[in-house]
Amino acid sequence: MRHARIPVSSTLADERRAPGSGHPRFTPASRTPLPVSGLPTVDAPCALCGSERAEPVWTTRDRAFAVPGLYTVARCHECGLLYQRPRVRDEHLAACYPDHYPRHQEPSPRVPFKGSPARIRAVRRALASGLGYGGLRDSDVGLLTRLWARALLRRLRWSCLPWIGGGRYLDVGCGSGAGLAVARALGWRVSGIEVDEAAAQKARRFTDELYVGDVLRAPFAAASFDVVTAFHVLEHVVDPVSVVRRMLDWLAPGGLLIVEVPNAGGLGAALFGRAWSGLELPRHLSHFTPETLERTVRKAGGRVLWCRHRAQPRYYLWSLSNFLRDHGSPALAGLAESRAGRGALKLLLESTLPLVSGAGRGEVIRIGAVRA
Repeated sequence: MRHARIPVSSTLADERRAPGSGHPRFTPASRTPLPVSGLPTVDAPCALCGSERAEPVWTTRDRAFAVPGLYTVARCHECGLLYQRPRVRDEHLAACYPDHYPRHQEPSPRVPFKGSPARIRAVRRALASGLGYGGLRDSDVGLLTRLWARALLRRLRWSCLPWIGGGRYLDVGCGSGAGLAVARALGWRVSGIEVDEAAAQKARRFTDELYVGDVLRAPFAAASFDVVTAFHVLEHVVDPVSVVRRMLDWLAPGGLLIVEVPNAGGLGAALFGRAWSGLELPRHLSHFTPETLERTVRKAGGRVLWCRHRAQPRYYLWSLSNFLRDHGSPALAGLAESRAGRGALKLLLESTLPLVSGAGRGEVIRIGAVRA
C-alpha cells in the first residue's frame, strides 16, 4: 500500500534541511531537529522497521496537559511510520499522564439496554441481526422496529463487540472499565489489563480478572480469549509490534483482535498539521495510518480482515482551535470554542463527515485482525 501523503509543516523553520531539498532530515550523526527541554528523551529508531533514517514532520508542545518541552514527529524513510523522535525515556513516560487523564476518571459506560421499551426492542434486534447476539433475537418484530434497528446498528458497531465463540473478552488498556461494563452487560466474561493503579481500582467493580502492569508481562494463557481489544493503546506503547504479537497469542481459534488508533493519514492531520488533536505529544509515541497499522499487524504475525473509519466533530473542533491559536487568532479560537460557535460548526461538520469516513480519511481507524 502507498504511504499517506502528509504535508511537512511550514513552521519548522529552525530545523536542518537536506541539501537541495525542501525537507529536513535525520542522519545517524545528527538526529535531533530541535533542542528538547522538559522530560528526558532518548533517540530511538523506527519501532516498526528499525531504520534510523527519518525526516521531521511536525514539532509542537503538549497542548492537552502542558507537559514541558517541545516534541517532534518524524516519518521513517523505509516504512513510512510516523513516530516521536526523540521520545520520552521509558522511565519517565508515566510523568506524561496527570491524575485527571480522561481514561482514569469515573467510567460512563454507554450500556445499550437503556431507554424506552421500543428502543430496547430495536437494540436487541440490531445486536441479534448485525453483531451475532442470537440469544437476543425476538420472533415477532414489526417493521418500525426493524427500521430503527437498522439505524442503530451503525452506532452499535462502534460501542458493542461482535459476539464470537464462547464470549471470553480481554480489554487491553481498559482504563476505569467503561468497555468492560458494556461487554459484561451483553453477557461477556470480561478481563482487563491496565497500567494505572488508580484507574484499575475503578475497573475492578466490573471484573475479578484484572492485571495491573505492562501488557507484555500479563500472565494470561495463550488462546484464552475470543475477542481482545486495544482502544487507543497502541499509539502509547514503546514496542507496538511486540504488543500486537502478544495480543494475537491470546486469541482462541476463530478469535478476533480489534485495535483502534487515531488516523495520521486522515483529513484532520492533512488540514491542521502540527495542530492536529490526534498528535497528543508526548503521550503518543507512534502515529499510525491504515497502511502502517496493517504493516504492524502483519509483522506481528496477524492479518487484517477489515478497516473502518470514524470522523466526529469534536476532533476537528479541537484541531481548529489549536490551529487558530498557532496562527495568532485567539479571538477566532475563542469564537470557535464558544457554545454558539461549537454548535454551528458541529452542525456543519455532521452533514459532511460521513463522506470523510466513507472516503477512508476519518480521524479514527479501527481494524479487525486474526492470526495469519
